[in-house]
Amino acid sequence: MISQKRAESITSQFKHKKILVYGDIIFDRYIFGDVERISPEAPVPVVKVRQEDFRIGGAGNVASNIDSLGGQGILLGVVGDDIYAAELEKLKRENYLPLRSKGNQTLIKTRILAKRQQIVRVDREEGIVINSEEEGKVIRQIGELELDGIVVSDYAKGSLNRNIMEFLKSHAKNRHIPLIVDPKPPNFDLYRGVTCITPNRKEAEEILGKPLSGDKAHLSAVRSIQKRFQTKYSIITRGEDGITAAEKGKKAFTIPVYSHEVFDVTGAGDTVASVLVLALVSGASLKEALVLANAAASIAIEKIGTAQVSGHEILARLKGMKNRVTTDIN
Repeated sequence: MISQKRAESITSQFKHKKILVYGDIIFDRYIFGDVERISPEAPVPVVKVRQEDFRIGGAGNVASNIDSLGGQGILLGVVGDDIYAAELEKLKRENYLPLRSKGNQTLIKTRILAKRQQIVRVDREEGIVINSEEEGKVIRQIGELELDGIVVSDYAKGSLNRNIMEFLKSHAKNRHIPLIVDPKPPNFDLYRGVTCITPNRKEAEEILGKPLSGDKAHLSAVRSIQKRFQTKYSIITRGEDGITAAEKGKKAFTIPVYSHEVFDVTGAGDTVASVLVLALVSGASLKEALVLANAAASIAIEKIGTAQVSGHEILARLKGMKNRVTTDIN
Protein backbone atom coordinates (compact mmCIF):
# COMPACT_ATOMS: atom_id res chain seq x y z
CA MET A 1 0.00 0.00 0.00
CA ILE A 2 2.89 2.36 0.79
CA SER A 3 6.61 1.75 0.53
CA GLN A 4 9.02 2.81 3.25
CA LYS A 5 10.63 5.24 0.81
CA ARG A 6 7.27 6.84 -0.02
CA ALA A 7 6.36 7.07 3.67
CA GLU A 8 9.68 8.78 4.38
CA SER A 9 9.08 11.21 1.50
CA ILE A 10 5.62 12.19 2.80
CA THR A 11 6.60 12.53 6.47
CA SER A 12 9.67 14.58 5.56
CA GLN A 13 7.31 17.22 4.15
CA PHE A 14 5.39 17.61 7.42
CA LYS A 15 8.02 20.08 8.58
CA HIS A 16 6.77 23.65 8.93
CA LYS A 17 3.27 22.90 7.55
CA LYS A 18 0.94 25.39 9.25
CA ILE A 19 -2.27 23.75 10.45
CA LEU A 20 -4.99 25.62 12.33
CA VAL A 21 -6.68 23.46 14.96
CA TYR A 22 -9.93 25.06 16.11
CA GLY A 23 -12.17 23.56 18.75
CA ASP A 24 -12.71 22.71 22.39
CA ILE A 25 -9.49 22.90 24.41
CA ILE A 26 -9.39 20.69 27.48
CA PHE A 27 -7.06 20.69 30.48
CA ASP A 28 -6.30 17.01 31.10
CA ARG A 29 -5.22 16.10 34.62
CA TYR A 30 -3.88 12.59 35.29
CA ILE A 31 -3.50 11.20 38.80
CA PHE A 32 -1.51 7.96 38.96
CA GLY A 33 -1.48 5.82 42.07
CA ASP A 34 -1.71 2.41 43.69
CA VAL A 35 -4.70 0.62 45.18
CA GLU A 36 -3.95 -1.42 48.28
CA ARG A 37 -7.24 -1.39 50.11
CA ILE A 38 -10.97 -0.61 49.98
CA SER A 39 -12.29 2.44 51.77
CA PRO A 40 -14.05 1.76 55.10
CA GLU A 41 -16.40 4.64 54.26
CA ALA A 42 -17.80 3.11 51.05
CA PRO A 43 -17.09 0.09 48.80
CA VAL A 44 -14.60 2.02 46.63
CA PRO A 45 -10.84 1.68 46.16
CA VAL A 46 -8.45 3.99 47.98
CA VAL A 47 -5.85 5.37 45.59
CA LYS A 48 -2.49 6.31 47.07
CA VAL A 49 -1.21 9.05 44.75
CA ARG A 50 2.35 8.71 43.46
CA GLN A 51 2.34 10.99 40.41
CA GLU A 52 0.28 13.78 38.84
CA ASP A 53 0.56 14.95 35.23
CA PHE A 54 -0.99 17.85 33.34
CA ARG A 55 -1.58 17.51 29.59
CA ILE A 56 -3.37 19.48 26.91
CA GLY A 57 -6.40 17.61 25.60
CA GLY A 58 -9.25 18.02 23.14
CA ALA A 59 -8.26 20.25 20.25
CA GLY A 60 -4.97 20.83 22.07
CA ASN A 61 -3.99 17.20 21.64
CA VAL A 62 -4.44 17.47 17.87
CA ALA A 63 -2.25 20.59 17.77
CA SER A 64 0.38 18.95 19.98
CA ASN A 65 0.46 15.90 17.72
CA ILE A 66 1.00 18.15 14.71
CA ASP A 67 3.91 19.78 16.59
CA SER A 68 5.47 16.41 17.45
CA LEU A 69 5.22 15.36 13.79
CA GLY A 70 7.22 18.40 12.70
CA GLY A 71 4.39 20.71 11.66
CA GLN A 72 3.09 23.83 13.32
CA GLY A 73 -0.15 23.19 15.20
CA ILE A 74 -1.79 26.61 15.60
CA LEU A 75 -4.29 26.21 18.42
CA LEU A 76 -7.37 28.41 18.65
CA GLY A 77 -10.49 28.09 20.77
CA VAL A 78 -12.09 29.56 23.87
CA VAL A 79 -10.86 28.98 27.43
CA GLY A 80 -11.62 30.58 30.76
CA ASP A 81 -9.68 33.44 32.26
CA ASP A 82 -8.38 31.24 35.08
CA ILE A 83 -5.36 29.36 36.43
CA TYR A 84 -6.08 26.34 34.23
CA ALA A 85 -5.81 28.48 31.09
CA ALA A 86 -2.45 29.69 32.39
CA GLU A 87 -1.32 26.08 32.85
CA LEU A 88 -2.40 25.25 29.29
CA GLU A 89 -0.22 28.09 28.03
CA LYS A 90 2.78 26.44 29.71
CA LEU A 91 1.98 23.15 27.98
CA LYS A 92 1.67 24.70 24.48
CA ARG A 93 4.28 27.44 24.36
CA GLU A 94 4.21 28.10 20.62
CA ASN A 95 1.27 28.88 18.32
CA TYR A 96 -1.11 29.04 21.28
CA LEU A 97 -3.84 31.54 20.40
CA PRO A 98 -6.99 30.76 22.46
CA LEU A 99 -9.34 33.55 23.48
CA ARG A 100 -9.39 33.86 27.27
CA SER A 101 -13.00 34.60 28.16
CA LYS A 102 -14.03 36.02 31.54
CA GLY A 103 -17.50 34.58 31.06
CA ASN A 104 -16.32 30.97 30.69
CA GLN A 105 -14.41 28.34 32.63
CA THR A 106 -11.64 26.22 31.18
CA LEU A 107 -12.79 22.66 30.45
CA ILE A 108 -11.12 20.12 32.77
CA LYS A 109 -11.04 16.31 32.76
CA THR A 110 -9.41 14.55 35.70
CA ARG A 111 -8.55 10.88 35.29
CA ILE A 112 -7.47 8.68 38.21
CA LEU A 113 -5.52 5.55 37.26
CA ALA A 114 -3.99 2.61 39.10
CA LYS A 115 -1.88 -0.10 37.44
CA ARG A 116 -2.56 1.47 34.02
CA GLN A 117 -6.32 1.13 34.52
CA GLN A 118 -8.63 4.14 34.73
CA ILE A 119 -10.68 3.98 37.92
CA VAL A 120 -12.75 7.13 37.53
CA ARG A 121 -12.95 10.32 35.45
CA VAL A 122 -14.15 13.61 36.88
CA ASP A 123 -15.26 16.30 34.41
CA ARG A 124 -15.71 20.00 34.98
CA GLU A 125 -17.24 21.17 31.75
CA GLU A 126 -19.72 23.99 31.91
CA GLY A 127 -20.62 24.68 28.29
CA ILE A 128 -18.62 27.38 26.52
CA VAL A 129 -20.80 30.37 25.59
CA ILE A 130 -19.35 32.79 23.03
CA ASN A 131 -20.81 36.29 22.88
CA SER A 132 -20.88 38.33 19.67
CA GLU A 133 -17.76 40.32 20.55
CA GLU A 134 -15.76 37.15 21.25
CA GLU A 135 -17.07 35.53 18.07
CA GLY A 136 -15.88 38.53 16.07
CA LYS A 137 -12.42 38.33 17.65
CA VAL A 138 -12.14 34.62 16.82
CA ILE A 139 -13.20 35.16 13.20
CA ARG A 140 -10.79 38.06 12.71
CA GLN A 141 -7.98 35.99 14.19
CA ILE A 142 -8.66 33.11 11.81
CA GLY A 143 -8.77 35.49 8.84
CA GLU A 144 -5.28 36.79 9.60
CA LEU A 145 -3.64 33.36 9.50
CA GLU A 146 -1.69 31.94 6.56
CA LEU A 147 -2.39 28.21 6.61
CA ASP A 148 -1.78 24.92 4.81
CA GLY A 149 -4.80 23.18 6.36
CA ILE A 150 -7.49 23.32 9.05
CA VAL A 151 -8.75 20.76 11.56
CA VAL A 152 -11.94 21.34 13.56
CA SER A 153 -11.75 19.26 16.74
CA ASP A 154 -15.33 19.51 17.96
CA TYR A 155 -16.26 18.10 21.37
CA ALA A 156 -19.63 19.92 21.33
CA LYS A 157 -18.69 22.00 24.38
CA GLY A 158 -19.56 25.29 22.70
CA SER A 159 -16.36 26.62 21.08
CA LEU A 160 -17.80 25.91 17.63
CA ASN A 161 -20.94 27.66 16.41
CA ARG A 162 -22.55 28.17 13.01
CA ASN A 163 -20.96 31.54 12.23
CA ILE A 164 -17.45 30.35 13.07
CA MET A 165 -17.94 27.11 11.13
CA GLU A 166 -19.19 28.98 8.08
CA PHE A 167 -16.18 31.29 8.21
CA LEU A 168 -13.81 28.33 8.50
CA LYS A 169 -15.40 26.73 5.43
CA SER A 170 -15.14 29.97 3.48
CA HIS A 171 -11.55 30.54 4.58
CA ALA A 172 -10.54 27.01 3.51
CA LYS A 173 -12.34 27.29 0.17
CA ASN A 174 -10.83 30.67 -0.69
CA ARG A 175 -7.32 29.45 0.08
CA HIS A 176 -7.77 26.00 -1.50
CA ILE A 177 -6.75 24.15 1.66
CA PRO A 178 -8.35 21.08 3.27
CA LEU A 179 -10.79 21.42 6.17
CA ILE A 180 -11.08 18.24 8.24
CA VAL A 181 -13.74 17.87 10.95
CA ASP A 182 -13.71 15.45 13.88
CA PRO A 183 -17.47 15.68 14.56
CA LYS A 184 -19.89 15.45 17.45
CA PRO A 185 -23.66 14.69 17.14
CA PRO A 186 -25.14 18.01 18.34
CA ASN A 187 -23.35 19.86 15.53
CA PHE A 188 -23.88 17.49 12.58
CA ASP A 189 -25.84 20.13 10.68
CA LEU A 190 -22.79 22.45 10.65
CA TYR A 191 -20.42 20.24 8.67
CA ARG A 192 -21.91 20.07 5.19
CA GLY A 193 -19.36 20.93 2.51
CA VAL A 194 -16.13 20.39 4.48
CA THR A 195 -13.27 18.48 2.85
CA CYS A 196 -13.37 15.49 5.18
CA ILE A 197 -15.46 14.28 8.12
CA THR A 198 -14.06 11.64 10.52
CA PRO A 199 -16.72 10.17 12.85
CA ASN A 200 -15.98 7.16 14.99
CA ARG A 201 -18.28 4.14 14.80
CA LYS A 202 -20.73 5.42 17.41
CA GLU A 203 -20.96 8.84 15.76
CA ALA A 204 -21.45 7.24 12.34
CA GLU A 205 -24.33 5.20 13.76
CA GLU A 206 -25.90 8.40 15.10
CA ILE A 207 -25.48 10.10 11.72
CA LEU A 208 -27.21 7.23 9.90
CA GLY A 209 -29.65 6.27 12.62
CA LYS A 210 -28.78 2.58 12.60
CA PRO A 211 -26.22 0.17 14.08
CA LEU A 212 -23.19 -0.83 12.01
CA SER A 213 -21.49 -4.21 12.07
CA GLY A 214 -18.85 -5.66 9.76
CA ASP A 215 -16.83 -4.36 6.83
CA LYS A 216 -19.68 -4.40 4.32
CA ALA A 217 -21.94 -2.23 6.49
CA HIS A 218 -19.14 0.25 7.15
CA LEU A 219 -18.15 0.44 3.48
CA SER A 220 -21.74 1.31 2.64
CA ALA A 221 -22.01 3.72 5.59
CA VAL A 222 -18.91 5.71 4.72
CA ARG A 223 -20.19 6.30 1.18
CA SER A 224 -23.57 7.42 2.57
CA ILE A 225 -21.87 9.86 4.95
CA GLN A 226 -19.73 11.26 2.14
CA LYS A 227 -22.84 11.91 0.06
CA ARG A 228 -24.89 13.30 2.95
CA PHE A 229 -22.28 15.89 3.93
CA GLN A 230 -21.09 16.52 0.37
CA THR A 231 -17.46 15.99 1.34
CA LYS A 232 -14.49 14.93 -0.76
CA TYR A 233 -13.54 12.32 1.84
CA SER A 234 -15.33 10.56 4.68
CA ILE A 235 -13.76 8.29 7.27
CA ILE A 236 -15.08 6.06 10.06
CA THR A 237 -12.58 5.19 12.77
CA ARG A 238 -13.54 1.76 14.10
CA GLY A 239 -11.18 1.09 17.00
CA GLU A 240 -9.98 -2.51 16.92
CA ASP A 241 -11.55 -2.95 13.46
CA GLY A 242 -9.43 -0.31 11.74
CA ILE A 243 -10.42 2.61 9.53
CA THR A 244 -12.98 2.64 6.71
CA ALA A 245 -12.89 5.49 4.19
CA ALA A 246 -14.46 6.79 1.00
CA GLU A 247 -13.33 9.33 -1.57
CA LYS A 248 -15.74 11.01 -3.97
CA GLY A 249 -15.85 9.04 -7.23
CA LYS A 250 -13.74 6.15 -5.93
CA LYS A 251 -14.31 2.84 -4.17
CA ALA A 252 -14.52 2.76 -0.39
CA PHE A 253 -11.91 0.76 1.50
CA THR A 254 -10.93 -0.49 4.96
CA ILE A 255 -7.48 -0.51 6.53
CA PRO A 256 -7.28 -3.06 9.37
CA VAL A 257 -5.95 -1.98 12.75
CA TYR A 258 -2.39 -2.72 13.75
CA SER A 259 -1.31 -2.69 17.39
CA HIS A 260 0.63 -4.84 19.80
CA GLU A 261 -1.33 -3.82 22.90
CA VAL A 262 -4.19 -1.47 23.72
CA PHE A 263 -3.74 0.48 26.95
CA ASP A 264 -5.80 3.61 26.35
CA VAL A 265 -7.84 4.77 23.33
CA THR A 266 -7.99 8.35 24.66
CA GLY A 267 -7.01 10.73 21.87
CA ALA A 268 -6.64 8.09 19.14
CA GLY A 269 -9.02 10.06 16.90
CA ASP A 270 -6.90 13.17 17.51
CA THR A 271 -3.85 11.28 16.30
CA VAL A 272 -5.65 10.16 13.13
CA ALA A 273 -6.77 13.73 12.36
CA SER A 274 -3.31 15.21 12.88
CA VAL A 275 -1.52 12.70 10.64
CA LEU A 276 -4.31 12.78 8.05
CA VAL A 277 -4.18 16.55 7.53
CA LEU A 278 -0.38 16.69 7.44
CA ALA A 279 -0.18 13.84 4.94
CA LEU A 280 -2.83 15.31 2.66
CA VAL A 281 -1.14 18.71 2.53
CA SER A 282 2.15 16.90 1.87
CA GLY A 283 0.84 15.31 -1.33
CA ALA A 284 -0.33 11.93 -0.04
CA SER A 285 -3.34 10.14 -1.49
CA LEU A 286 -6.17 9.33 0.92
CA LYS A 287 -5.05 5.69 1.19
CA GLU A 288 -1.45 6.69 1.83
CA ALA A 289 -2.53 9.24 4.43
CA LEU A 290 -4.66 6.69 6.26
CA VAL A 291 -1.97 4.01 6.28
CA LEU A 292 0.25 6.55 8.04
CA ALA A 293 -2.60 7.63 10.34
CA ASN A 294 -3.41 4.00 11.14
CA ALA A 295 0.21 3.35 12.11
CA ALA A 296 0.22 6.46 14.29
CA ALA A 297 -3.05 5.50 16.03
CA SER A 298 -1.67 2.03 16.76
CA ILE A 299 1.17 3.71 18.64
CA ALA A 300 -1.06 6.19 20.47
CA ILE A 301 -3.32 3.50 21.96
CA GLU A 302 -0.26 1.79 23.46
CA LYS A 303 0.39 4.90 25.56
CA ILE A 304 -1.50 6.14 28.59
CA GLY A 305 -3.75 9.15 28.12
CA THR A 306 -3.47 11.92 25.56
CA ALA A 307 -0.08 11.26 23.97
CA GLN A 308 1.87 12.45 20.96
CA VAL A 309 3.44 10.40 18.17
CA SER A 310 6.55 11.28 16.16
CA GLY A 311 7.33 10.74 12.50
CA HIS A 312 10.18 8.41 13.45
CA GLU A 313 7.76 6.25 15.46
CA ILE A 314 5.40 6.02 12.47
CA LEU A 315 8.19 4.95 10.10
CA ALA A 316 9.42 2.34 12.58
CA ARG A 317 5.90 0.96 13.02
CA LEU A 318 5.34 0.74 9.26
CA LYS A 319 8.25 -1.65 8.94
CA GLY A 320 6.25 -4.18 10.93
CA MET A 321 2.85 -3.51 9.40
CA LYS A 322 1.07 -5.60 6.80
CA ASN A 323 -0.71 -2.92 4.79
CA ARG A 324 -3.78 -4.93 3.91
CA VAL A 325 -6.75 -3.08 2.48
CA THR A 326 -10.30 -4.35 1.99
CA THR A 327 -11.98 -2.57 -0.92
CA ASP A 328 -15.66 -2.25 -1.71
CA ILE A 329 -16.60 -4.51 -4.62
CA ASN A 330 -19.30 -2.10 -5.87
